Amino acid sequence: MGWLTVAILFLLYILSLTDRNIMALMVGPIKADLKLSDLQISLLQGPAFAILFCICALPVGMALDRYSRRLILYISVTVWSISAASCGLASSFMMLFVARAGVGAGESGFGTGSYSVVGDSFPPHRVSLAMSIFIMGGVMGSGIVLLVGGPIVAAVMAGGPSVWPVFGPLQPWQEVFIITGTPGLLLAFLVFLFREPPRRRKSATGHKGYGEAAAFLAARKPLAVAMFAGFGMAQAVTIGFQLWTPSYLVRVHDWAPGRIGVVLGITQIGAAALMPVHGWIVDTLFRRGRRDAHLFWAMTTLLLAAPFGIAAFLVADPWITVACYGAFMALILSTAGLGPSIVQVVTPPLLRGRVSALYVLVTGIIALAGGPVLVGLITDLVLGDEKRVGTSLILIVIAVLLPAALLFRLGGATMRRSLATPQG
Repeated sequence: MGWLTVAILFLLYILSLTDRNIMALMVGPIKADLKLSDLQISLLQGPAFAILFCICALPVGMALDRYSRRLILYISVTVWSISAASCGLASSFMMLFVARAGVGAGESGFGTGSYSVVGDSFPPHRVSLAMSIFIMGGVMGSGIVLLVGGPIVAAVMAGGPSVWPVFGPLQPWQEVFIITGTPGLLLAFLVFLFREPPRRRKSATGHKGYGEAAAFLAARKPLAVAMFAGFGMAQAVTIGFQLWTPSYLVRVHDWAPGRIGVVLGITQIGAAALMPVHGWIVDTLFRRGRRDAHLFWAMTTLLLAAPFGIAAFLVADPWITVACYGAFMALILSTAGLGPSIVQVVTPPLLRGRVSALYVLVTGIIALAGGPVLVGLITDLVLGDEKRVGTSLILIVIAVLLPAALLFRLGGATMRRSLATPQG
């Protein structure tokens, strides 16, 4: 039954990423119809989604300790699906912003609830395997979105505007939001196909609040900064690349969304498939006595990824761009799994729930809001030319990714000292 749970949540994870990221394939038409700037598009892809995604994590976490997790998952999927479809009814920036915020609120409950359910569906010696497969599936889902979403967008765009019953006249990009958003209303019922797993222990979160967790982190400031800021910054760059590379290929190389979806989708899936390799390397280093293995390998992969991220937007051949993008993703995606893992490794059992919630909140704000917005901000206000979005991506590698690697280096000593002391 545990693997059925993982399979259902894996499917819903892919659906959530479809509704979250499909907008990246329709930036041009949305900009033209709503007369938006790159900065406004960045706000829609980043803060509009991220604000409620992060804020809702804490109250949802408390609700998960009190009520049926399957019910909360069902409500979460339903909320984000209605909101995703509502994006197709937006006729202004503000309407689209509000709908995107609803998507973020729903997906916050799904992410937090899924970790709780998977964690309690397996015995302790199998939780890591199940969780790693679930996380890897989510990252691969970003590629699946491009692979499947690209042809859908291309087909709908080719059909032009149309008039729908009840909704009236719709632009193609509006149709795509409705087509990809509504299936979740039915698929949400899948959560009732698996049993509610028993809770292993009652969470202390609802009784002691977050003060104890904050004190634990304050006593380990370099490590806390590396965990929260370092991994948040790495993920901000990752998301920035995922959301803006399609626009680069459209604007600079005149690629169609259908081609971009297939090519980048396959590239993303291939890069995500290497995530277990990163985990194996870190586990091996850790078993051999390297107590800062997680930060060391995160720093190493970022330094190796940076040249590929810069080269991707300096070459003239778009296929070399794609190859560099793939190498960049294969390396930087190490941080997607290492971030949550390090929180579990360094935090005492009674604090893990609260520290994990804070990790989701802080890294979510940095990654989901910072990455997309920074790229649009640089393109609009600094460079003043939408065709120079590749230069913006190069700049965030230099200004954000390399400092993140430095934070990992600085946090290593504190991690080694922290793990040298028995945890309570």
